Amino acid sequence: MSLTKRISNGFTLIELIIVIVITGIIAGVVYPVIMYGIKSSKQFDEAKGVSVRARLAVERIARDIRYAVPNSIRIHSINSSNDSIEFGDAVLHSHYSTIDGTSSPYTLNDDTGLILPNARFVSVYNTSPDNFYSYPNSPSVFDVVSVSGNQVQFNANAKPYSPNHRYSLFNTCVCYSLDSNGVLYRYGGYFPDQDFQTDATEKNILINNVQAVEFKYYEGNLSNAAMVSISIIVKVGETSVSYHEEVHIRNVP
Repeated sequence: MSLTKRISNGFTLIELIIVIVITGIIAGVVYPVIMYGIKSSKQFDEAKGVSVRARLAVERIARDIRYAVPNSIRIHSINSSNDSIEFGDAVLHSHYSTIDGTSSPYTLNDDTGLILPNARFVSVYNTSPDNFYSYPNSPSVFDVVSVSGNQVQFNANAKPYSPNHRYSLFNTCVCYSLDSNGVLYRYGGYFPDQDFQTDATEKNILINNVQAVEFKYYEGNLSNAAMVSISIIVKVGETSVSYHEEVHIRNVP
């Protein structure tokens, strides 16, 4: 009978220590690289999200401004320089053939074939924000009595006239304003003779985490349209994004 000796091979203690040390060194080198990649990816996603929010906010403002009643835009400094912009929110810009009547109410006859929406006010030949916001004594903003077919009946102290036969219909004013907590609000539902901070019936958050916003209005002339410059800085955590847009707007009343 023969016996076979079984030999069991394994790691020595020194070999195990060497493996542990080498693994620790590799982990020490690789871990920061992995964490840097994760952090960079997170910062990129965060910056992308903040950038999208800023862009959408500015685009919303620009869309509203493009349809503002001509020459109704004015800039306010409420909590910081030029941090608010206000204007008449038009529902229609159009063209008329005649304004009939010898006394109030007058009848404006639209000649475009458009379906006219109901509106609270009509603006005819508004040449400045001062005229617009002097309502109810405004020479260019009048109360609508009725809208029917292609006709707008309105009250005025005297029959208005536009050299270009243009007019605008609107219901309320709109103001975008930044508060002291970094929230940019859209105010609406108030009239030209009212204050947006106290009289607005609509107050909606457009975007928060706003570090700064600045509006600038450049009046137009016979050769150039008016322009509004919008600059906004949004900061979330360590991520800060700046966004700027220039909006050309109608200013010929």
